[in-house]
Amino acid sequence: MKTLYFMDMYYPSDTQELRQYCSVEQRDCHTPSLILLPHSALEFIHGMYQDAFSRIHSPKRIVIIAPIHGQKMEDDVASSLFTYSSGDAMTPLGPVRIRSVDGVKVNDSYAEEEYAIELFYPYVALNCPDSVILPILTALESKEDIQALSRLMAALKKEENDTLFIISGNFTQIGRSDEINQMARNLNELLENNAPLLDAAARKKISGCAYRMMEASRTSIHGHFRIIQARCGNYVGESLTNEADGRIWQVYGTKG
Repeated sequence: MKTLYFMDMYYPSDTQELRQYCSVEQRDCHTPSLILLPHSALEFIHGMYQDAFSRIHSPKRIVIIAPIHGQKMEDDVASSLFTYSSGDAMTPLGPVRIRSVDGVKVNDSYAEEEYAIELFYPYVALNCPDSVILPILTALESKEDIQALSRLMAALKKEENDTLFIISGNFTQIGRSDEINQMARNLNELLENNAPLLDAAARKKISGCAYRMMEASRTSIHGHFRIIQARCGNYVGESLTNEADGRIWQVYGTKG
């Protein structure tokens, strides 16, 4: 069994409380092609995760894409995409099956540093026990890196149509409330219109660890992206335009 590193840090320690965080009532709807979810302690974001998993109906594969927040390891400087080795992990709510992504460099060391993929394990264990998780960690630094991820996503979708993509990422801004809310409005417009994100980031209109992964999905996953919920700091708003001081925009939305 694979080692889990963040159960005591980002999850409630009580198994029954964790089950309450992860339990969902399935909706009568199709599974989206792509879901964007934030990463943080489940205490703050479990409502978004529960709503998302209520829309998921045990796809054969769940590809979870997350960023590397720190520095890449010395031997990885030439790579931008990484996966974990195949194996099973046991969560407090049951096992999950993890499979490496063909053609992507395997490096399990990142599992000890990056929690964003592990956050999803108990949700999959409880609600999609027959699904296989394909983890992808990204260090996207150039347009070529983003295009490589886009091609990989398209290939994985073509290989198995019953594949759900989950992007785990946040949007950030440090500044005055008016600046933060303007960035939020920019983000809202860009995502809703499936518009290019790189130019907006270069002009400091948006920022964060999510936009590069979302740019990769913009052309590889068809459909209209819809923002369902967003929160800024400890403030939960109905939309991205609510006035609130904060530094992290946690956005939940679906596509396809």
